[in-house]
Amino acid sequence: MTTIYLHIGMPKTGTTCLQKALFNNRDKFLENGYLYPMSGIKHNAKEIVNRYCHNTLAHCLMGLEDKDNTLSMSIWEELKTEIDSINPKNVIISAEAFTSFEIFYQPETLAKIKDLLKEYEIKVVIYLRKQDDFLESSYCYMVKLGACSVGIKELFNEYQYIFNYYQILENWADIFGYDNMIVRLFAKSNTKNHIFADFLGVINQLNNKSDYKVDYGAKINVSPSGKTIKMLLLINNLNERILARFIKLDDSYWSNYQNFLSFLSDNKTICKLVSMLPNVLIDDLLLLPKEKEDIMRQFQELNSQIAYKYLGQKNGVLFGDYF
Repeated sequence: MTTIYLHIGMPKTGTTCLQKALFNNRDKFLENGYLYPMSGIKHNAKEIVNRYCHNTLAHCLMGLEDKDNTLSMSIWEELKTEIDSINPKNVIISAEAFTSFEIFYQPETLAKIKDLLKEYEIKVVIYLRKQDDFLESSYCYMVKLGACSVGIKELFNEYQYIFNYYQILENWADIFGYDNMIVRLFAKSNTKNHIFADFLGVINQLNNKSDYKVDYGAKINVSPSGKTIKMLLLINNLNERILARFIKLDDSYWSNYQNFLSFLSDNKTICKLVSMLPNVLIDDLLLLPKEKEDIMRQFQELNSQIAYKYLGQKNGVLFGDYF
């Protein structure tokens, strides 16, 4: 039976770097018995986070449609046709959208995924990152995307369910089986500076590491500085509270607006000028040290349960650097 390694995220754990490496090495993976399917990949996507992964598989379960209204459940059938026609020993599917949206926190949705892949053996792979770091990185991404105009604590309060890693693991384990859960920690000590090397170990390909061509120094989707994010947040507020009264914010507008934000956050000259602003006016901290401690303390018991149950850590410590 074909084994599918279903990599579900979490977001902001080096997923885009991993997916680009998997995509660019598709031929070599196939030679080694691993298929990274083309079905479900939208390589011409505007957002880099969607270019190399299978997020489209998740999007169609959410009822989303692209501009041509062509997104449908047939994508899952195309995936199965591709797998069955090649008949590989292993398949790798990677889509952090499976842990990015609330619909995938519902048992019936996960049961549907299992049913769609019932002909295969499923191993669910997930990387976890310290909640405070995950919050800061996610916040930067959403502000840069123009999708957030509130403070970081407001965002945390609205999306607390995504930070409860224990419940996420339990949801998936209830459907796919505890023994089929592969839990890894996103930390420099585990990823050896690039998640791809760690993932090769997960899928039993570490001995073939030299077969794959990867730029281990490349950085993708890096978060801007705290000062830059605060500048973008001010612009988002201006856009939402003032400009929206006079301008029609249609798809075309949002596309141009996101390009504008990307320009501001990626332009080295602008970022350098922003970094020179005095800390009295604006600083780099998105969360104060005390706020980071409070967040980690809130999840300490749940994290300990993960350490015991999913990683066999007898000391109950999931992340070695809580504070």
